[in-house]
Amino acid sequence: MKISILTSGTRGDVQPYIALGKALQERGHEVLIACPENFCSWVEGHGLKSCSIGIDMQAFLQNPEGRKVLSGNILSMIKTWKKIIVPSIQKTLDISWEYARHSDSIIYHPKVGAAIDVAEVTGANLICTALFPIFPTTAFPFFVFKGKYGPFLNKLTYKPMSLSRLFFIKMINKWRREILGLKNSPMIMPIDGDGANEVLRLCAVSPSVIKYPTTENGMIHTTGYWFLEEGENWQPNSEFLDFIKSGEKPVYIGFGSMPTRNPEKLTKEIIQGIKDAGLRAILATGWGGLKKISLPDDILLIEKAPHDALFDYVSAVVHHGGAGTTAAGLRAGLPTFICPSSFDQPYWGRLIYSLGLGPKPLSLKKLKAKKFSKSLIDLVENESYRSAAAKIGKRIANENGVSRAVELIESFNLRDKV
Repeated sequence: MKISILTSGTRGDVQPYIALGKALQERGHEVLIACPENFCSWVEGHGLKSCSIGIDMQAFLQNPEGRKVLSGNILSMIKTWKKIIVPSIQKTLDISWEYARHSDSIIYHPKVGAAIDVAEVTGANLICTALFPIFPTTAFPFFVFKGKYGPFLNKLTYKPMSLSRLFFIKMINKWRREILGLKNSPMIMPIDGDGANEVLRLCAVSPSVIKYPTTENGMIHTTGYWFLEEGENWQPNSEFLDFIKSGEKPVYIGFGSMPTRNPEKLTKEIIQGIKDAGLRAILATGWGGLKKISLPDDILLIEKAPHDALFDYVSAVVHHGGAGTTAAGLRAGLPTFICPSSFDQPYWGRLIYSLGLGPKPLSLKKLKAKKFSKSLIDLVENESYRSAAAKIGKRIANENGVSRAVELIESFNLRDKV
């Protein structure tokens, strides 16, 4: 069976799909992953076919224009949106049609909604996936809302997602008419289609963390996380090993793919916070969220390392709250402290705190050494966090989200043939 996987975003939006794609390919399916240009070689390194959706996400987020998207300034965000994002959307539309139109099944991240339109033409099986809970439910509200509002209002909070096409509706409709031969798209379009096609919905989150009710639409499944195992090929260098041997287990601190507005200032605040807490730490610079500066002996700077291996060497994790890093920390059974920036990150920070797995989240934009230090001390000294994290880590380690997802995808694809 030919399967196209369409995704966009940062590393955390691609990594789970590599894990899923490899498992599907091992089952004999022909798999192609369409993703940001800077991840294509990574995908191909895992033995999968890939194609670029027309944007280099790392280059985008590391240039001044891209950083404006994270600034919180609405006018700056709109200008950047028009200048950079809109042209890239056109490329994504064209590439989605070019590469997915011959597929039997299309698996897609909601950021690549063109899958809906392509399947409308080809009749391909449509599988909408999510790395955090975005499918409408009466059980809990959309992730940007903090409370619970009752079944009716909970489900209503998901409606704004249906308006996302309004930003690009002229472009999408021109593409639908001229390339796909379709009528205009509805102004309000759910993330998983307009109801014309039956859609399988997979939420790649551990049911030990959050789960859609069994009474929900039978086409929504909480599969468990889709982990990509890369640690077995990682060889830590002598500097890393010497640092580990020289004292107590360090705390991991890293902000992944998220750049920050002033990396040097943030790094200095973090270093001072670590010193004040009297801890050892590993700092991961990632895509530039932290700056390479002179460090004391109790702090080791690295660029990156696979979390499934790195987290064996640390006592706790501090990060931005990306879905993938959160999942890795939970599986490792480690207390977690989240310093969110934007998108779904505040949601994970609140969830970790509510589950008793770590301190209250501290916004990355408001991070100062004094507050950061107090939270670090709480993170490593509060035994209730360690106990709760160990328990949930054991449960997640016994789950196989990729295997469950493959099982559901294959059953869905064969439903009309039985």
